[in-house]
Amino acid sequence: MAQPSEFEQAVQNYWTVTLSQASSIADQLFYIAPEPLEVLEIHEVHGTAGTDGSAVSATIRKCTGTQALTAGTDLIGTTKIDLKGTANTLQSPTLTSTAADLQMTTGDRLAFDVTGTTTALANMVVTVLVRRI
Repeated sequence: MAQPSEFEQAVQNYWTVTLSQASSIADQLFYIAPEPLEVLEIHEVHGTAGTDGSAVSATIRKCTGTQALTAGTDLIGTTKIDLKGTANTLQSPTLTSTAADLQMTTGDRLAFDVTGTTTALANMVVTVLVRRI
């Protein structure tokens, strides 16, 4: 039997987790880790920017145990995802510098946490690149 190449082995260890929302964008859980994982990258793009008068931003949180999604560990550094940013522009925020916060155990969850009102925000996609650890 043929053995998998190094490339095939590497690809099997990485995948993306996706949250896609057309409208009515709000806080929500969107992934449950099936095994120990490490978060490597987070990306966001939206087709229609938010228009609320106040700042509107989002972060991705890791929730453990019985934590509510807004109480989870923030995985993004100080500059959050700007939901009023230019439409159709990829945002790739810097992750937290605390390496342990980026590690997930089986059953940990990823949550999308909004600060502000998402008036007019639409056609949003968030992807999170993870790998097995």
